[in-house]
This record gives sequence, structure tokens and C-alpha cells, in this order.
Amino acid sequence: MRQGSAAFLGWISLLLCCLLGSGAEASAEETMKQSENGAFLSLTEDTQVTFVPGTAQETAIGSLSAGQPALAYGRQDGWIQIYYRGMIGYIPETAAGAYTPPAAPAPFPLPLRDGLVINALGDSITYGDKLSDTGLAFPYVVASGCMEAKLNNYGWNGSNLAGPHPDRLVDRYPAMEPDADLILVLGGTNDYAGFHELGTPLGTAQDTTADTFYGGLNLLMCGLRQMYPDRDVVFMTPLRRVGYMRKNGSGFYLNQYAEAIRERAAFWGFRVIDLFNEPELDFSSRSAAYLVDGLHPNEKGHALVGACVYRRLFKEP
Repeated sequence: MRQGSAAFLGWISLLLCCLLGSGAEASAEETMKQSENGAFLSLTEDTQVTFVPGTAQETAIGSLSAGQPALAYGRQDGWIQIYYRGMIGYIPETAAGAYTPPAAPAPFPLPLRDGLVINALGDSITYGDKLSDTGLAFPYVVASGCMEAKLNNYGWNGSNLAGPHPDRLVDRYPAMEPDADLILVLGGTNDYAGFHELGTPLGTAQDTTADTFYGGLNLLMCGLRQMYPDRDVVFMTPLRRVGYMRKNGSGFYLNQYAEAIRERAAFWGFRVIDLFNEPELDFSSRSAAYLVDGLHPNEKGHALVGACVYRRLFKEP
């Protein structure tokens, strides 16, 4: 074992023993609740991820390649319990090393080619709620500029990214098309003010449970890194909405959720389209022209959002 890996495992053993107790067994749900801060790690070698500690082929639930990330939650008999694509699995200690941030992604624009498969993950804005035809929502505007593109729209009305919501982005992403070329993620406005009247607590950058917005971002971004290691994953910050300069019930502003997305995307190596700071998309003072209800864009609003996203993706740096 490399010296660096040995030192890392000594550190993670101490941390995880403090969290769970040496050799303690816990269900995935119990472990996620017990672990206030999991450990960020990177794989030092290709390895299978198993449902239980051990190498039996029938217990394999997937695999990770050297350099891919994981979040560690426990340790048992030479195995590390990790977060893997929305599940809990195990990898051998020998395959784990300290987290190495990925290289900064190449700047926009992305190469545009025919036949792109696009996954759009988001809330009611991605879905196209309040439109007479959901096919006018901004993801379809983006896809319409890509010759023969296939769009899978995973927008869901009212969906939070994290926090107390039954249809969170962090829970739904594993069901997306695994062979997509481009993954667009827009969330956060409902975490600011939506399903839960207090809003999702912001938390800290080290959180690794979906109880907080930062924790949900870490889980979602780690999982997307595992699921799409060589594809283009692009996060977007939420649009400004009527009343966005007020604190929510937890004491946070919408711009703090936008900043969390930018910050965590840099940590995980994802590109960001900053819709929050796009001057042409500040509909908060022009709600009559571009918003239906102070939040959801109308057809004109979606056309502007889609054109902006397309331009940032494929036309401008």
C-alpha cells in the first residue's frame, strides 16, 4: 500500500470509529443519520462496489474507476462503507485514498454534435409548470437547437434539491438515462422557499447528508461524478424570483443557495451556468412580462432562459 494511502486510512479509521464505533454494524439509513460529516475520498484503483463487505460477485452493485470520488460513512473488517449512486455500498480499504479534486473542466462552449442525449434534472421550472404546453419549457428550447437531440425531462413540480421533500433531486437522479451525453441540473429555488415553509437549512460545505443544502449538493455531485465520469454535467443556479431579497424561514437568502451551487461545483469539478446573475434573466422586476406567478416563467420567460442556456453551452465562453 502506498504511504499516502496508509496515512489516509489511518485518519479515516479514526474518524469513522468516532462516528460509528469500531466494527459497529448499522443500516444504511441509520448510518446516514449518525454521520454528521462523512469523509471525502478518491479511488486509487479500479474496484467493484458491493452490497456487503466481501468480494462475492453476486453482491456487486457496481464499480468505480481509479480517480472517481466517494463519500465514506463507515469501516468494517477492511472495508469502507460509501455512498454510491444513491445507495450504500462497500469498497476495500486498499482502493481508497484522500480526495483529489478533479482538474478544472474545460471552459464553455461545449462541442455541438448531432444526436445528443440530454438529461434535464430539476423542479417545476424544468418541467414547464404553468405553461399551456410543457414542450415550451427551457430544456426543450435548448434541445431544439441541437440537431436530432433526444431530451429526457426529469423536472418534477415542487421538487427540492435536498431537505424535507419527498421528491428531491438527490433521490431522483439515479433513475436518469445512464447513457446521456449532457446532464443539466437546475434546483435550489424550492430549497429557498417552497415545499417546506422554513426552507432547506444551508448547512456547511462538509455536510454529507441530504438534511442540508450543502449536504445534498455533495451527495448529488458525488453521485453524478460516479454515474457520468466522462460526460458533460452542467449545474445552473436558480433564477431570481419575486421577493428573492427576503430571508427565508431559516434565515437564508436565495443568493446563498446560488453561491453554494457555484462553490460545490468548483469542488467537484463541474461547469456552472449562473442564471442568478444573468442580467437578461432577472425577471423579478419584470414579472408581468415574464413570470406567471412571481416564480414560474411564462412562454416568453422560458424562451429567454432556453436561449441563454443554449448560448452559454454551445456559443459563448
